[in-house]
Amino acid sequence: METVNDNKQQIGLDPALAPVLFAIRRLEGVIEHETGVLMEGGAVDLANINASKSRGLRDFNKALGKAVKSVDNAVLKTLQPVLDNLRLKLEQNCEALKLHLRAVSELTGIIRDALETHEADGTYTARQMRDGMGA
Repeated sequence: METVNDNKQQIGLDPALAPVLFAIRRLEGVIEHETGVLMEGGAVDLANINASKSRGLRDFNKALGKAVKSVDNAVLKTLQPVLDNLRLKLEQNCEALKLHLRAVSELTGIIRDALETHEADGTYTARQMRDGMGA
Protein backbone atom coordinates (compact mmCIF):
# COMPACT_ATOMS: atom_id res chain seq x y z
CA MET A 1 0.00 0.00 0.00
CA GLU A 2 1.37 3.40 -1.01
CA THR A 3 1.24 6.30 1.45
CA VAL A 4 0.59 9.75 0.05
CA ASN A 5 0.89 13.07 1.86
CA ASP A 6 -1.94 15.26 0.67
CA ASN A 7 -2.84 18.47 2.48
CA LYS A 8 -0.57 17.39 5.34
CA GLN A 9 -2.63 14.23 5.74
CA GLN A 10 -1.31 10.71 5.23
CA ILE A 11 -3.36 8.59 2.88
CA GLY A 12 -2.83 4.88 2.32
CA LEU A 13 -3.55 3.94 -1.28
CA ASP A 14 -3.96 0.52 -2.82
CA PRO A 15 -1.26 -0.19 -5.44
CA ALA A 16 -4.01 -0.57 -8.05
CA LEU A 17 -4.64 3.16 -7.67
CA ALA A 18 -1.05 4.16 -8.47
CA PRO A 19 -1.81 4.93 -12.16
CA VAL A 20 -4.79 7.06 -11.08
CA LEU A 21 -2.64 8.95 -8.59
CA PHE A 22 0.06 9.43 -11.24
CA ALA A 23 -2.52 10.86 -13.68
CA ILE A 24 -3.90 13.20 -11.02
CA ARG A 25 -0.40 14.45 -10.15
CA ARG A 26 0.31 15.17 -13.81
CA LEU A 27 -2.95 17.10 -14.13
CA GLU A 28 -2.12 19.03 -10.98
CA GLY A 29 1.26 19.95 -12.44
CA VAL A 30 -0.29 21.33 -15.62
CA ILE A 31 -2.95 23.23 -13.69
CA GLU A 32 -0.46 24.67 -11.19
CA HIS A 33 1.81 25.77 -14.04
CA GLU A 34 -1.02 27.51 -15.89
CA THR A 35 -2.32 29.18 -12.73
CA GLY A 36 1.16 30.38 -11.82
CA VAL A 37 1.84 31.86 -15.25
CA LEU A 38 -1.56 33.56 -15.32
CA MET A 39 -1.15 35.04 -11.84
CA GLU A 40 2.34 36.32 -12.71
CA GLY A 41 0.98 37.98 -15.85
CA GLY A 42 3.09 35.89 -18.17
CA ALA A 43 2.23 34.72 -21.66
CA VAL A 44 0.38 31.42 -21.65
CA ASP A 45 0.51 28.99 -24.54
CA LEU A 46 -3.16 28.10 -24.24
CA ALA A 47 -3.06 25.56 -27.07
CA ASN A 48 -0.23 23.66 -25.38
CA ILE A 49 -1.84 23.90 -21.93
CA ASN A 50 -5.21 22.73 -23.26
CA ALA A 51 -3.57 19.82 -25.07
CA SER A 52 -1.79 18.85 -21.84
CA LYS A 53 -5.04 19.08 -19.89
CA SER A 54 -6.83 16.94 -22.48
CA ARG A 55 -4.09 14.28 -22.36
CA GLY A 56 -4.18 14.39 -18.57
CA LEU A 57 -7.95 13.93 -18.45
CA ARG A 58 -7.73 11.07 -20.95
CA ASP A 59 -5.03 9.37 -18.87
CA PHE A 60 -7.01 9.95 -15.67
CA ASN A 61 -10.20 8.49 -17.17
CA LYS A 62 -8.31 5.50 -18.56
CA ALA A 63 -6.56 4.80 -15.24
CA LEU A 64 -9.74 5.29 -13.23
CA GLY A 65 -11.64 2.95 -15.56
CA LYS A 66 -9.08 0.21 -14.96
CA ALA A 67 -9.07 0.85 -11.21
CA VAL A 68 -12.86 0.64 -11.00
CA LYS A 69 -12.67 -2.85 -12.49
CA SER A 70 -10.02 -4.07 -10.04
CA VAL A 71 -10.90 -2.54 -6.65
CA ASP A 72 -14.05 -2.00 -4.64
CA ASN A 73 -15.72 1.31 -3.80
CA ALA A 74 -14.16 1.51 -0.34
CA VAL A 75 -10.71 1.49 -1.92
CA LEU A 76 -11.76 4.06 -4.52
CA LYS A 77 -12.97 6.34 -1.73
CA THR A 78 -9.41 6.58 -0.43
CA LEU A 79 -8.78 8.84 -3.44
CA GLN A 80 -11.22 11.45 -2.09
CA PRO A 81 -8.62 13.66 -0.34
CA VAL A 82 -6.47 13.65 -3.49
CA LEU A 83 -9.50 14.52 -5.62
CA ASP A 84 -10.50 17.27 -3.16
CA ASN A 85 -7.02 18.75 -3.52
CA LEU A 86 -7.33 18.59 -7.32
CA ARG A 87 -10.71 20.33 -7.11
CA LEU A 88 -9.17 23.14 -5.05
CA LYS A 89 -6.42 23.62 -7.64
CA LEU A 90 -9.02 23.62 -10.42
CA GLU A 91 -11.03 26.29 -8.61
CA GLN A 92 -7.92 28.45 -8.25
CA ASN A 93 -7.15 27.90 -11.93
CA CYS A 94 -10.69 28.88 -12.88
CA GLU A 95 -10.37 32.14 -10.93
CA ALA A 96 -7.03 32.90 -12.60
CA LEU A 97 -8.56 32.23 -16.03
CA LYS A 98 -11.53 34.49 -15.26
CA LEU A 99 -9.17 37.26 -14.19
CA HIS A 100 -7.13 36.80 -17.36
CA LEU A 101 -10.24 36.89 -19.56
CA ARG A 102 -11.50 40.06 -17.84
CA ALA A 103 -8.13 41.71 -18.46
CA VAL A 104 -8.16 40.67 -22.12
CA SER A 105 -11.72 41.97 -22.49
CA GLU A 106 -10.80 45.30 -20.91
CA LEU A 107 -7.75 45.62 -23.13
CA THR A 108 -9.86 44.84 -26.19
CA GLY A 109 -12.29 47.57 -25.18
CA ILE A 110 -9.48 50.09 -24.74
CA ILE A 111 -8.04 49.27 -28.16
CA ARG A 112 -11.50 49.41 -29.79
CA ASP A 113 -12.23 52.79 -28.20
CA ALA A 114 -8.85 54.14 -29.27
CA LEU A 115 -9.44 53.03 -32.86
CA GLU A 116 -12.91 54.54 -32.90
CA THR A 117 -11.60 57.82 -31.51
CA HIS A 118 -8.83 57.88 -34.10
CA GLU A 119 -11.28 57.23 -36.94
CA ALA A 120 -13.78 59.89 -35.83
CA ASP A 121 -13.71 63.35 -37.38
CA GLY A 122 -14.74 64.94 -34.12
CA THR A 123 -18.44 65.28 -34.93
CA TYR A 124 -19.58 61.76 -34.17
CA THR A 125 -17.75 58.71 -32.94
CA ALA A 126 -17.84 55.53 -34.96
CA ARG A 127 -19.95 54.00 -32.20
CA GLN A 128 -22.53 56.82 -32.45
CA MET A 129 -22.72 56.37 -36.19
CA ARG A 130 -23.10 52.63 -35.82
CA ASP A 131 -25.83 53.08 -33.21
CA GLY A 132 -27.70 55.51 -35.48
CA MET A 133 -27.06 58.61 -33.38
CA GLY A 134 -25.26 60.55 -36.12
CA ALA A 135 -26.65 62.61 -39.01
